[in-house]
Amino acid sequence: MSVMIAVAGKGGVGKTTCSALLLRGLLASRIRPLLAVDADPNANLHLLLGFPSPNGLGSIREELLDSSGGAASKGEQLEAMVQQRVIEGKDVDLIAMGRGEGPGCYCFVNDLLRRSLSRLAGGYAAVVVDNEAGMEHLSRRNLRRIDHLVLVADPSPRGISAARAIRDLSAELSLKVGKTWLLLNRPYAAGDAAETPCLPIPLLAVIPHDPSLAAWESASRSFLDLSEESPAAREMAKAVSVLLSGDPR
Repeated sequence: MSVMIAVAGKGGVGKTTCSALLLRGLLASRIRPLLAVDADPNANLHLLLGFPSPNGLGSIREELLDSSGGAASKGEQLEAMVQQRVIEGKDVDLIAMGRGEGPGCYCFVNDLLRRSLSRLAGGYAAVVVDNEAGMEHLSRRNLRRIDHLVLVADPSPRGISAARAIRDLSAELSLKVGKTWLLLNRPYAAGDAAETPCLPIPLLAVIPHDPSLAAWESASRSFLDLSEESPAAREMAKAVSVLLSGDPR
């Protein structure tokens, strides 16, 4: 069964960067093949993975609603449409949710999409979902279960409070979440985040400020190929070991 990892948090905390680092860490732990899901309408995970711009799933809903045929026929169409939108890599594939378009109710099509994504995810050892800010994608329950909900936050009181709010909202939505983790990104100074007392969520890791990431991105190089000398990549590799063991350090 695939390991389902959802990355969430408020805007601007580095969810996409952390998602790319998580994928690299999983590969370093010999977990493959992997599926990366970009659930942000403003898709940009592909830029950190060295993929071309993806064709999002959002347009599928309109195409299905405009097509003829019953539920079985549309289900078969959907399977083909979803597969056509998967960008394949060596060990990591990518699919983007994209924006939904048009008015009206999409309950039927969304249900088909949910089932299709579940079947697609079953073909991978692990799935990493880079969510948009907040809980919008998770609230639509496009993923039927989440083994690890990784809440990215900066180490400020406001950042940690926002992570706590998202954790509480996931409980209110009755999402099927196995474990919830706090991932502190870009501490203000060395040691600040690690010394934060009384964290409300088990600490997965503290990702240090790493100037090499900006240089790597500027050169359009995939984060999957980051050097082991990268402090952020090293710390995320440790975080992946915690995820796989299920025990916080």
